[in-house]
Amino acid sequence: MSTRTRAGSPAGLTPAGRALADLTPADLRPMPYGRTAARNVRNGIWEPLWGGQRALIDIFGADVRIRDQHGEALDGYDLLREAILTSARSAEMVADGYLLPAPLRDTAGATSVIGSDSVMTAGEMGRQFLLGGGFGGERRAEIEAEQARRVALPSSSPTAFVAIDLLWLDGESLLDVPLMERKRLLESVLLDGEVVRKTMTVRSPVEAWYAQWRALGFREVAVKDANSRYTPGAPSPAWATALIPRR
Repeated sequence: MSTRTRAGSPAGLTPAGRALADLTPADLRPMPYGRTAARNVRNGIWEPLWGGQRALIDIFGADVRIRDQHGEALDGYDLLREAILTSARSAEMVADGYLLPAPLRDTAGATSVIGSDSVMTAGEMGRQFLLGGGFGGERRAEIEAEQARRVALPSSSPTAFVAIDLLWLDGESLLDVPLMERKRLLESVLLDGEVVRKTMTVRSPVEAWYAQWRALGFREVAVKDANSRYTPGAPSPAWATALIPRR
């Protein structure tokens, strides 16, 4: 697979001025969501927006490294590392996703929602919603949803990983590969297990999923351009978040 540059982007440059093709796995950082309104994302695909801790999983042979959003290596999580090796079908890959409390619970009646079992319950979220007044309704709802996504994950605690993207595979960067192709590759190289899952993705109309996702504890969705490239550490207008409507 050859690494391509995106049309309209000067040689695929990152904000730091380095071409995507020049980045190594150690350079990679999670791509933040942009401030674009979800309705303005073209060719959008939709996912529930996970809580927990954003992380990159690096697999090189029998070595599994877990790095936080700043690229710092995390210690511990030994059982999760073993589970990732069991699920991986490639000896060299970097996956983007979220660390979550384990075990992943069964979701009777919602089995098609892959990996959504570990979100916080409504009661757990409610305990984090005590923020006080001073905000408008929509802004307060955004702050509450952001607070609800924050989950403490001690390195000794049972932990799961939900993958949302694939950035590197078998010596090749996938940063300039369209998102849906990256997701197809992710499907083939990471098997779902008890504590390793892949997020579900749907196309419009997404409204049919709102009630189910809210029932599972989600309060927000992510919408992404199906053709979007990945810019490590730099927000992209091709990725946005939105509150799930209550009705």
